[in-house]
Amino acid sequence: MRTLASSLLLLALAHGAAAQTVALRGGRVLPMDGQDEIAEGTVLVVDGKVTAVGPMKQVTVPYDATVIDAKGKTIVPGFVLASTPLGLDRANEGLPVMPFLEVGDALDASSLFFEDCLRDGVTTIHVIQGDACLIGGTGRVVRPMGLTPEQLTVRAPSALKLSVGGLGGEWDAVRQRARLREAFAELEDWVDATAEKRFDEEEKKAGREGPVAPDVAREKGRALIRPDDLDDAHRNLYLLTRGQLDAFIYTGGARDLDYAVAMALELGFLERTTFVVDGDGWKAADVLAKAGRPAVLASMLHRETDPLTGKTVETFVPRVFHQAKVPFALLSDAAGSQGERYLWWQAARCVREGLPRAAALAAVTTTPATILGLGERKGSIAVGKDGDLVVLSGDPLSVRTQVEQVLLEGKLVYERSRDWRLRKLVTGEETAKPEAPTPGGDEEKKDDEGEGQ
Repeated sequence: MRTLASSLLLLALAHGAAAQTVALRGGRVLPMDGQDEIAEGTVLVVDGKVTAVGPMKQVTVPYDATVIDAKGKTIVPGFVLASTPLGLDRANEGLPVMPFLEVGDALDASSLFFEDCLRDGVTTIHVIQGDACLIGGTGRVVRPMGLTPEQLTVRAPSALKLSVGGLGGEWDAVRQRARLREAFAELEDWVDATAEKRFDEEEKKAGREGPVAPDVAREKGRALIRPDDLDDAHRNLYLLTRGQLDAFIYTGGARDLDYAVAMALELGFLERTTFVVDGDGWKAADVLAKAGRPAVLASMLHRETDPLTGKTVETFVPRVFHQAKVPFALLSDAAGSQGERYLWWQAARCVREGLPRAAALAAVTTTPATILGLGERKGSIAVGKDGDLVVLSGDPLSVRTQVEQVLLEGKLVYERSRDWRLRKLVTGEETAKPEAPTPGGDEEKKDDEGEGQ
């Protein structure tokens, strides 16, 4: 059976083929690029890119543009989810060290998770292996619309997944760290052997076959290692330690975070590392501040028992990182309460706990976009950026607000009024088929009787 997402993709692409210019007019625009909000603005998207954003009177709409009336609505950039294993056939594999994995092999384009992302206004998703690994595979940044992993993909590979702490079971801290050191030591042994081999080959080609000290051969041979030398078992770790691949490191607590930062610094990839902080990792926020690295917060609230009083002490984690001036991104929690599933809910809770509104919204838009290396394309509404836009019924931090429409690179791919699956869940009504999004309103609605489910 065709999913809502796949049906909408086919219909949206068919509609978009005829109209490459889209204008959203009259809505309250929250650019999220450091500029003030616009009470009644226009956002113009041409061939998938924002070409103009400003007050209605200052933006000229071309005669052939498809116009979306956003009066009384709020226009925001699509939300960005910094890390999730959802959308994969399975979150983790059985072996602890598998750096050769690539999530594209397990990415399920038909997963209802991507359909839910559209409903929630999430337009950019970092799908990466789960936390139950020591060294996992590489992730992908995807959009929630496509029939194949390739159509979903925005950036690949995104980062290599590692975990320090949090595995539980027989994997105590000592064993985990020893196994990590073993993996990187084995990599360097392979590099040394490959470097010596390459050096010897080049010397023979040049007619220089005299004896050379092994350490000299290894040092000179490192610069001669070719892409063809990188087998599956070593490629990603090699690229990581040579500054050519990003890392996402999950840390189960404060001591794990401290160790992970030191490890990344020693091995040379700290400057390209994002730390996924869980447990009491907030106690080491100053470590990340000193390292100048961002955090992805796996949980917002930490509870622990005071050993002296026996009372439960709660710490609101985002506040600690905000005060430490550490850039952070928020995650949705599919296993939590109904509200915790939504990124806007996480941001709204930050405001309730005293964080500035701008900082809370940045944690679900601009900051995760920057963390994923897509700050020039995603996370805000600005000229030159992708036309990933969400039309909301009200303020993004209001519990009463709903996602009305979603545009991906200027194409209308979701419209709540035509969400047949949501209608069935809420009202119990059966519908014959999903209907095509209609950017211009009901007057542009076309008969699609030829399309079935």
